[in-house]
Amino acid sequence: MQETYDVVVAGGGPSGLQFARELIHRTEFSVAVLEANAELADNDKSTGGTFEQVIQGYDVPDSVVMADSSGVLFEGPSTSERLDIPGYVLDFPAFLEFLGEDIEANGGEVHTGVRVTEPVYERGSIAGISCLRDGAERTVSADLVVDATGDSAVLTEQLGMFDRDSAQRGIGKEYEAVGEFERDEMLFRFDHFDAPGGYAWTFPAGDGVFKVGLCWIDDFYERHRTDASRQIDDYVERWAEHDDRWTVDSVRETHAGRVYSNNSINTRAIDGLLAVGDAVSSINPLFGEGIRPGMESAEMAADVAIDALRAGDTSRSRLAAYERRWNDEKGGAWKLQRAVGELLYDFTSTQQDRFVRAAGGMSPTQLDRLQRYELTIPDLLELYPFRLADLWKVPTLARHL
Repeated sequence: MQETYDVVVAGGGPSGLQFARELIHRTEFSVAVLEANAELADNDKSTGGTFEQVIQGYDVPDSVVMADSSGVLFEGPSTSERLDIPGYVLDFPAFLEFLGEDIEANGGEVHTGVRVTEPVYERGSIAGISCLRDGAERTVSADLVVDATGDSAVLTEQLGMFDRDSAQRGIGKEYEAVGEFERDEMLFRFDHFDAPGGYAWTFPAGDGVFKVGLCWIDDFYERHRTDASRQIDDYVERWAEHDDRWTVDSVRETHAGRVYSNNSINTRAIDGLLAVGDAVSSINPLFGEGIRPGMESAEMAADVAIDALRAGDTSRSRLAAYERRWNDEKGGAWKLQRAVGELLYDFTSTQQDRFVRAAGGMSPTQLDRLQRYELTIPDLLELYPFRLADLWKVPTLARHL
C-alpha cells in the first residue's frame, strides 16, 4: 500500500467497490480501496436479493448469481398475491470478490485488513485518512477520499454528515439453508406474528439452497411484539421451521446486520470527501434494499468526482453536484417512501391483507414503478388501506415530508 493516491475509498462493500470500479474503467487516476475485513467476502451482511438494474446495469456475471426468480410473492396474515417482478439472488461474497478482482485487473488496488479510523486534514480540507494495518497506524494521502464504510459511517459520523442516533434503526437476520424449497418466487410476508414491525422473506438460491430471514424496524417491533423475551434468532428459527412449503435440513451460513435509515437527504460532499452507500443512508426506506441504491449513489458520485479530479478542484462547491443529483433523483421519492414505510410496518393484520391484495391488482406499469421505487401519489393512494384511526399519524408523516 502506497502513502499517496489520487483517490482512497474507505470500505469494500458494493458502493465503495463500484465507485472504484467506475474510476478505474473510465480514468487513469490511482485508486485504492481499504477494507477492514481480512477478505472482501467477509463483509457478508446482505441477503443478496436484487433486480435487473444491478445485473444488467453493472455487468454482473452469471457466476455470482445464485438464482433468478420469475416473480415476487407478497403475503399477508391470510392472503397472498403473485407480482410479475423478476428478481435475482446474488452470492453476495462472490459478488464482492468479483467487483474487487475487476478493480485489480484494471489497475486499481484493494487492500483488506485495513481499518480506516479518521480523516486527515490539510488547510481545512480532507486530504487523506488515518488507518490501522497489522496493529500499526498509517496515514494515506489522497486528492479525494470516499467514505463507503456502510452503516458504521466511520468518517461521515465524525464529520457531522450523518447522524446515526437520529435515524430510524432496524435489524435483520437470515439463514442460508440447505433443504427443500420448491418455489421460484422471492417471497415477502407482512405479518406481525412472523416479523413484528417488519417482514419475513424466503428466496430461492439454487438447487437445494434457499435463504430464509426477517427484519424489523425497532420502533414498530416494540409496538407489535407480543413477547419481549424473544430475540430475532427466535423469530428466524420459527419462520424457518413452521411453514410446510420448505424444509431446512441444515444451515450453512447466517447473515445479520443493522440498518440506519432516514430520508437519505444528508450531506454527501465536503471539501475533499464524498460519501456513498449506507455511510449516508442510501438504503431504500420502504423495503430496505441496499445494493441497488448504494451502487447508484456510487455511479452518481463517480460522475462528479471524475470531473472534479480532472479540474484539480475537489472542493465542496464542485463536489456538491453529486449531492444535488441524488436529492433530485432520489430525495423526494425516498421521503415519500419513508412516510409509506411508517404506515406499512404499523399496519394492523387487516390492513396488511388489504395492502397485499391492492399490490396484486397493480398494472404492469405500476409494478415496474414499484420495483424501481418510483411510485406516484395516485399509486400510493391505491395501495394504502386507509382507516380513520390512522389520522393520528398525520403529524409524524408531515415531518418526513
